[in-house]
Amino acid sequence: MTEMPDLPRGNLLIIDDEEEILKALNRQFRREYTVYLAHSADEGYRLMTETPIDVIISDQRMPGMTGAEFFKKVKSEFPDAIRLLLTGYADIEAVIAAINDGNVFRYIAKPWDPVELETTVAQAFERYDLIVQNRALLKELQEANASLEQRVAARTAELADANERLVQLNELKNEFMGIAAHDMRTPLTVIKGIATMLMARQNIPADMRTEYMQMILDSVQDMLNLLNDLLSISEIESGKLTLRPQEVDLETYINRIAQLNRPLAENKEIQIVTEFAPGLPHLRFDPERVQQVFNNLLSNAFKFSNPGTTVTIRAVSSDDNVEFSVIDQGQGIAASEVGQIFEAFQRTSTRATAGESSTGLGLAICKRIVELAGGQLAVESEQGKGSRFYFTLPRVAEPVGEAAPGE
Repeated sequence: MTEMPDLPRGNLLIIDDEEEILKALNRQFRREYTVYLAHSADEGYRLMTETPIDVIISDQRMPGMTGAEFFKKVKSEFPDAIRLLLTGYADIEAVIAAINDGNVFRYIAKPWDPVELETTVAQAFERYDLIVQNRALLKELQEANASLEQRVAARTAELADANERLVQLNELKNEFMGIAAHDMRTPLTVIKGIATMLMARQNIPADMRTEYMQMILDSVQDMLNLLNDLLSISEIESGKLTLRPQEVDLETYINRIAQLNRPLAENKEIQIVTEFAPGLPHLRFDPERVQQVFNNLLSNAFKFSNPGTTVTIRAVSSDDNVEFSVIDQGQGIAASEVGQIFEAFQRTSTRATAGESSTGLGLAICKRIVELAGGQLAVESEQGKGSRFYFTLPRVAEPVGEAAPGE
């Protein structure tokens, strides 16, 4: 049977007055995106009024209207379209002005590197998808608020509870915005500093340039991790997380999790082992969500452990439940901080042994997933001697809460 080709996942508009550049960019991106070509800013504007465009690549120097002027024109009318400016170093002042005005997401220097260009365009589409997702979440919240207001008007008995919930959501929103902005400042500062240096220094050795680009990618990944965690906890808090339990062979399942996390452990010269009590039953739970819990607990164990130590995954069974533990020989947690670590955005005074970053949301997400599955998540820790994070899952899975079918 002939496999069907993957459908293009987005609309890309390329504007350039040079036919050869249009052809080259079209060849590079036509397999992955639906590509629209324009020879001028006016033609590009016409295409945008006729077709939804996700990402735009525009040359800076074009007859009539420059790329920066075009982006300034379309910014208000098509705010979601992600704008990439193709330019030479001679136009750097115009580029900086466009970036400072918020008209340009990234700029691409001529001559461009195809791999770097593909990465930049992919990040632009990721940015567009994130904007669309956030807009959908905002619309859902607005619709929920409107519905709630109607219910409050009809049922005065629910007024106090509804108002309290709205206050909590507003406080959570403000907390998310404030902490997200703070946590994004560091990676953005790194990216800005490296980009400024790369612009200022033309003769950077290839190995150093590769190192700098990796630092940029790492910083971008830190920001994506934070955004993904924010979306996950928002999904949980809004009641839209649905668990899909199925029967799981525990030994096979946990051995697979250990195998998937082994490369991360080996990077820090940490050994990961599994221990199983005899007669472990098959259990019903959502394997994808529980793996998310394991991955987070293991990541934290590696993060706060030194090379040469061991991290153990243990599973034991009782009449009512199965208890899973992730045990490390790391730095441990101060007794005064144990009670707050499962709250959103909480970080302890313990520092990662290799400078790894943390969003402060992982344990809060784990706690909510386990509780939705009908279990409990807790920790035993002694500073300087390591920690044991453990959670239970009932032998008869009866989630205490789940959303309506469908995510």
